[in-house]
Amino acid sequence: MTNRTMRACQVCGKPFYGDTDYHYCPSCARLKKLANVIKIRICEDCGIEFYGGPRAKRCPDCAYKAQQETNRRHKKNGTKRPLGSIDNCQWCGANYTVVSGRQKYCPKCRREAVLAWQREHKKGYSKASGQDIKKQKRRKQAQKICVYCLRTFMSNTSTNVCSDYCRVEQKKLTQCISDINRGYKRNYDKYIKRRNEYRNSDKKHSFF
Repeated sequence: MTNRTMRACQVCGKPFYGDTDYHYCPSCARLKKLANVIKIRICEDCGIEFYGGPRAKRCPDCAYKAQQETNRRHKKNGTKRPLGSIDNCQWCGANYTVVSGRQKYCPKCRREAVLAWQREHKKGYSKASGQDIKKQKRRKQAQKICVYCLRTFMSNTSTNVCSDYCRVEQKKLTQCISDINRGYKRNYDKYIKRRNEYRNSDKKHSFF
């Protein structure tokens, strides 16, 4: 992992390895995801606030009442599409045999249709929730940890070192490791000692 970019979690500051849009350590990322999924929603029937997922429209009481009403209509009117009946696929128009009450597509089109719906849903959600703006803000606040001296720094370029000095010294260390792996005799301890001494120094070398 010597050449991977180490990042600092924007919540707890803990170092972790992650790609460009990874801004939180695994522990904080799980908590963030839960906080973003389960939010305070407004019931479309009674208007009160409640905790629910992204597609929750009603509070528990109103959801129960709506389900009871649906059950009453079903008992009164019967099943519109009995299992085993024939219906038309909403994606390609072909006939298919109904095997589920919520089935909309034939088996051939189901995967393609669901993926298309997911793409459109994500586009609408990102636009409505301002995810693009939030992502840009998080990127500006992203902090990396220098792989050589372990100093925290910010950079818009694809780099895992904070200064020219660290870049040169890290390259020397990496080359030493590569030579050892090829069977050459190199003084690995010398480079590690130099790195450790620099990590414990004032690190006065300038950033990029």
